[in-house]
Amino acid sequence: MMNTEHRPGQTTRVFGIVKTVVSVTLALAGLGLFLAWMGGMFHEKVQPGVAMVERPTAAGRTLVTTERTTGMETVTAVGSVQPRRKTDVAPQLLATVREIKPRPGDRVKAGEILIVLDDRELLAQQREAVASLAAAEADLATRRANFQRVNSLRNAGSASAEELNNVEGAFRVAETQVKRAKETINRIEVQITYTKIAASTDGLVSDRFAEPGDLAAPGKPLLAIYDPNDLELQVHVPETLAAGIVLGQKLDIRIDANNLATSVPVREIVPQAQQASRSVLVKLALPHAPSTPILPGMYGRAAIPVGRVERVWIPQSAVQHVGQLDLVSVAGTDGSLSRRFVRVGRVAGDKVEILSGLSPGEQVALSAK
Repeated sequence: MMNTEHRPGQTTRVFGIVKTVVSVTLALAGLGLFLAWMGGMFHEKVQPGVAMVERPTAAGRTLVTTERTTGMETVTAVGSVQPRRKTDVAPQLLATVREIKPRPGDRVKAGEILIVLDDRELLAQQREAVASLAAAEADLATRRANFQRVNSLRNAGSASAEELNNVEGAFRVAETQVKRAKETINRIEVQITYTKIAASTDGLVSDRFAEPGDLAAPGKPLLAIYDPNDLELQVHVPETLAAGIVLGQKLDIRIDANNLATSVPVREIVPQAQQASRSVLVKLALPHAPSTPILPGMYGRAAIPVGRVERVWIPQSAVQHVGQLDLVSVAGTDGSLSRRFVRVGRVAGDKVEILSGLSPGEQVALSAK
């Protein structure tokens, strides 16, 4: 009889394998049940067919018919208000500023003294030039008398021609010195007038760039003045549309800052396109006395016509806003209402333009209150 030896390690290994097989089997069974549940095996299924949904009707709702209009299509050109005439007040000489009378916002008249510069150095130069003139005139008198004396001696045969030429040359040099001294005085007198800078035209001070004690230099502006009654709207028109604009043509403009909306003529078309923006500068004359003031730098827009186009309009109350979407209730031939997405455009009064989603002649229901 054979004796079989039983090993404890072998029993444990067999038990582990059985345990693993049972765990895998249970996991697969659970996964199968989960997939069956997700597939709706344990729920009652809806049989295929047609479900009737009750649609809203137009009963008791106010219906309006979409309107079709033909108008001018425009492109908006933006720009800013600028003065037609702007003056930068700058000195013509190097001097210290003694006084600047106007402040920004002050109105000035033509000929009014605006800036006074230090003239002490020029006055000293003037006194020096006057003294030089007196010395030159005294020397001229001496040279003239000497010339006349030698000339008389020459006529009497007591002086040589060389002596006469020498004294005559000195006399002519003295005359030139007197003329030079007089011209120096005249030049200094003109420079003294530059120390008092007057307004060249009526206007409004828009900016002030210096204060008393500052050093004024030629070409460095001290004040900026413009005419508030002669402003223009400068807009940049795409170069493809600029060819259709002519001088004197009236364009609709709007300045939002003072709620100005009017039609103004084209004053100037700059005959040069800007390379960076591919646009042409067009200047539009603004009204002289608007109801509210217009200031340089204000943002403005101009409508540039590009052709005629048909538009569809409906009342604003017919449009429903749901988040970022716009919807309208369109009435069908059977009296039912269906919601339709639309794309809206500009607003004019109580009406809104429909860019897409509706056709002329369709009826829409106003929003129920």
